[in-house]
Amino acid sequence: MALPLWLVGGVGALALGVLVWQEADWPGGVAGYMVASECQVPLTLHLEAVDPRFRLEPEVVQAALDAAVTMWDSQTDAELFRQRDSEGMPVRLVFDQRQATAETRDRTRQELDSLQAGIAAREERLDQWRSALESDSASYQRRLEAYQARQREHERAVAAWNAGRMEHSAANRDRLERERAALDADRDGLEQRREALERRRGELNREIRELGRAIEEFNEQVAMLNREVSATGSFDMAVYEQQGARRSITVFKASDADELRLTLAHELGHALGIGHVDDPAAVMHSMLGPANAGRRDLSAADRRALMTVCGVALRDE
Repeated sequence: MALPLWLVGGVGALALGVLVWQEADWPGGVAGYMVASECQVPLTLHLEAVDPRFRLEPEVVQAALDAAVTMWDSQTDAELFRQRDSEGMPVRLVFDQRQATAETRDRTRQELDSLQAGIAAREERLDQWRSALESDSASYQRRLEAYQARQREHERAVAAWNAGRMEHSAANRDRLERERAALDADRDGLEQRREALERRRGELNREIRELGRAIEEFNEQVAMLNREVSATGSFDMAVYEQQGARRSITVFKASDADELRLTLAHELGHALGIGHVDDPAAVMHSMLGPANAGRRDLSAADRRALMTVCGVALRDE
């Protein structure tokens, strides 16, 4: 009556595809990006227009612009930027296919995040279920071994009775009968427990197979998104432009206020005459990636570029 070895393998780790969270270069990340020919400060600018399809309130956009300006102005006592209503360089958000595509992908990523969280929760639940089942199986095995030891002892006693090595008294006969009855009851209980464990094992394995199918489906969706991202290639999230004294910053893609802040800070750097820097953690790096996404201040490379291009003294960090 040994418990069969039915838990083969287990719930494997999630084989998740790689989500490409940034599908474009930084502003100006493609060849031919524009940089001011010289650093002329203070540079006057204003927020001109926000396409409502961006789903960012003008107040939120203005706050992002203020924060982007502060990232530069806080580095020096010199005045780098001035904001004046309807004066100087316009900053605008223009909605086109880039933002529409980004929003579609953002929704897809949110759905995938939700699916991934659900898969992780199911995996954790199955791991707990499996651990409980293994613990109960070990307990069953111990009870089974104890039962088998008692069964062997009882069989030796019966053999002694049959061979005449045990006194054929009523007390001994009653004891053997009680032992037999107790063993039969324990055998029936063990069999019921084994069957219950088998049922739980079957349910667990079905859940494992269903989880495996959910993981496969999730990975297929991730792979599809990655293929779409790869097929899109690079595009400018925003651009700084200058024709003579006329300057402008146009943002084409901003998933949220924080990405907008970084994008504007990058373009403001171009407006100061700063090109791309090699440090991946810098605001002025050509790519938005894990090293610089979300940063709240300038990197050392950004500060050096500001000092070199604009000739301003920097505040201590």
